[in-house]
Amino acid sequence: MTVFIDTAVIMYAAGREHPLRESCARIIAGIGAGTIDAVTSAEVIQEILHRQLAVRQPDVAYAQALDSLDLFAPVIPITHALMRRVPDLARRYPSLSARDLIHVATCSHEGIADIVSPDRGFDRVAEVRRIDPTAFGTGAA
Repeated sequence: MTVFIDTAVIMYAAGREHPLRESCARIIAGIGAGTIDAVTSAEVIQEILHRQLAVRQPDVAYAQALDSLDLFAPVIPITHALMRRVPDLARRYPSLSARDLIHVATCSHEGIADIVSPDRGFDRVAEVRRIDPTAFGTGAA
């Protein structure tokens, strides 16, 4: 089963102490070891850069972006065909952010049923099944 990895998983894994850091780091390690089949998108890389540059951490931004590009090579591109799905999703899920809508469109476009994310907003979306990072790989998901 291939899963989509949300931005938060990558950032918690590499970030400061946080209740999700250990489970997210375990997921990233599993991807690196080849025991977890996972993908992410160009939008996730953009989110990493956006967030880290916004908090004035350019070195962290560069390192996390490059590490993620290498780990998930190749990342899923955000294409015109993929973006054509977003307006309909926005109508159906008005509470989701544009970034989360792009993640749902990416999963739908690529035939990916599962997204690993702490974001409970995905729980209301019929197109994907959210797996909480703390439950991933435990059989609880």
